[in-house]
Amino acid sequence: MATKTIVLGHKNPDTDSVLSAILVSKFSKKILGFGAESRIAGDVNNETKYVLDLVKVEKPKLIKKITNENVVLVDTTEPGQVVEGLTEDNLVGIIDHHNLGGLKSSKAIYVRTENIGCACSLIYKILKEKGVKVDKNSAIMMMSGVISDTLNLTSPTTTPEDRKFLKELTQIAKIDIEKFVADLFEAKSSLKGISLNRIVECDYKEFEMGGKKVGIGVWETTNPESVNASAQKIMKILKVKKINEKLDYLLFGAVDIVKNNSYCYIIGESEKVLMKNVFDVDTKNDMTFLKGVVSRKKQLVPPLRSYFTK
Repeated sequence: MATKTIVLGHKNPDTDSVLSAILVSKFSKKILGFGAESRIAGDVNNETKYVLDLVKVEKPKLIKKITNENVVLVDTTEPGQVVEGLTEDNLVGIIDHHNLGGLKSSKAIYVRTENIGCACSLIYKILKEKGVKVDKNSAIMMMSGVISDTLNLTSPTTTPEDRKFLKELTQIAKIDIEKFVADLFEAKSSLKGISLNRIVECDYKEFEMGGKKVGIGVWETTNPESVNASAQKIMKILKVKKINEKLDYLLFGAVDIVKNNSYCYIIGESEKVLMKNVFDVDTKNDMTFLKGVVSRKKQLVPPLRSYFTK
């Protein structure tokens, strides 16, 4: 029998993943009907650190393997994105805004998934439905998830509800939204204390697509040139990662969150053919420019999945 229930996001957690785990655990009795503790499946990035420092909340404890815990999963349903140890028996809840990734449970569990911009938006919606009053610090965390995941409402993942919720949360938080966005994106783009390996791993996810193992990493920044200046070194890291993790394909993109474009790194012939077949683009100097592409969820994964499963 499990000793406790934890709320856990995906490996290499982004801001929405970490904050949604904290928020679900904080309001777990209201949302789930039972208590739970938050955990993280990887170290937090500079953007998340900024938010946690602002609201004076400690980052959750790191968990590398699920042993004797029940799990409420947030911000993913992809088996390949979850730390080792998740089973049909210990999965007791899911709150997510992505496609269903193939997880199974041995019993009826709490499940809430919606087409919305981020997990934090969905959590706010659930709390509104239950008549739960949101405090200032929780509002700031939810705002951060919305702004980070939707690139301040400019990503194609943004929904009308995200816009409405961000406005409401800003009123609860009573902070200068323009300054907050600027500070958040500055933290998101900061390379302080960040190694090239960390740039590759920080927002990386694996997907099973038609029997192929596909890795997709992104680095969101206001200054893509700061990343692209080390392109050749990053390429070497990516090539080693592809071999070590036995990936069929590996893509990495430096996302310009100001101009809403991406620079996709092409590490081999298979990736070059893939980009040509799926996105009808050619490579130049091992890199492809993707105009208007900023969302892995909406603009990269769906066409790739369609290609591999047709």
